[in-house]
Amino acid sequence: MFKAARILVAFDEKDESKSALIKAIELTKRLGSKLFIAHVQEVKISPPYETINDEPIIYEDSTEEALASAKQVLNENQLTAEIAILEGDPANAILDHAEQLGADLIITGTRDQNRIKKLLFGSVSDKISTESEIPVLIIK
Repeated sequence: MFKAARILVAFDEKDESKSALIKAIELTKRLGSKLFIAHVQEVKISPPYETINDEPIIYEDSTEEALASAKQVLNENQLTAEIAILEGDPANAILDHAEQLGADLIITGTRDQNRIKKLLFGSVSDKISTESEIPVLIIK
């Protein structure tokens, strides 16, 4: 039987990541694992002409909403988890965090992208599964 003491799930509040979180909760309960949730903040820097004290303006993202959504799903399933807010490239941030935690499994959702967009840009879940040294479960 597969064993995973530490499960890391990538969460961004979209339906696909909610499905991934629910699957992670099921596996955590079944395997007696510890659950970790990672949300990667999307830091968007404005064009150079919009500055305050020579610093670019950083627009807020949906981090608070994502955290509230993750906590709600955890509460509904009567489970606790450590939640981390990461910054940077989503795939790299998730992979680095998994390594720091000593995670045994990464769970992520995937979106249906059109073929051209997927070919040109790839997806976060593709990059995680390709570059990860530990098992990755991708939930559709």
